[in-house]
Amino acid sequence: MFGLDPSRVGQLRRALNRLAQPERQWVSFAFLTKDEVACLTKLAERQPFRSARPEISYKSNRVFQDFDICFPAPRIDAFDQFAHCLEAGLFQAGQMMTPSPFSTDFRFDDFAIQRYSAGSRGIGVHRDGSRYQHIVVIATLAGQSRLFATPSRDGGQGRVIDDRPGRIVLLSAPAFAGRTGEAARPLHGVDHVHGGRLSLGLRVECPKK
Repeated sequence: MFGLDPSRVGQLRRALNRLAQPERQWVSFAFLTKDEVACLTKLAERQPFRSARPEISYKSNRVFQDFDICFPAPRIDAFDQFAHCLEAGLFQAGQMMTPSPFSTDFRFDDFAIQRYSAGSRGIGVHRDGSRYQHIVVIATLAGQSRLFATPSRDGGQGRVIDDRPGRIVLLSAPAFAGRTGEAARPLHGVDHVHGGRLSLGLRVECPKK
C-alpha cells in the first residue's frame, strides 16, 4: 500500500498544476484506495484523543472548535508510509512543472487527527497558521460532513470541497508557487457533521528563527 507509481505522480502533477493557477487555493481529487483508507482509519482509531479548545483566537477573530484531537499524532506505520508517499510524490510532481511550485523539498512534521461526533458544530471559518508552509493536506477517512472554502470570515459564498473518504485535499500555504501572506492561505471550515468525521491533517512547519 501507499506505493508511488507513475500514475500517482501524474495525479499529483495534475493537482499541482490546478492549484498553481492564480485563482486557485485548494484542489480535491481521488487518491487513496479503500484498503489504504481502512488501514489509516484503523490506526487513527487506536490513538489517544483529547477535547479541542472550544474556541481559539487569532487577532480579532474567534473560531469555535467542536471536536476531539490527537496532536501531535505519531508519524508511525501507515501514517508514515502515507506521509512519505505524499512528500516524495508532491516534490517529484513539482519538479515536472516550470517553475516548480516548491522551492525546496520538505517533510510533514506537523500531523494531527481530528474526530468529530455526529451533530458536532464542526470548526469555524479559519486559515491554517502562518507558520505552516508549502502545502497542507487533508484526508477524511470516515463520516459525513461538509468541508468548505469561503472568501469571507462570515462564511458567505462558501464552496463545498469534495473530501469523501478516498479523496485528498491540497490547500495552498505560504511559499507554494511563491505565494505570501493571507492570500496564500484559504479560509475554510467544517459544518453539517451528520455522520461524524475522522480526518488527518499533514502540515510543514516553518523552522523557527
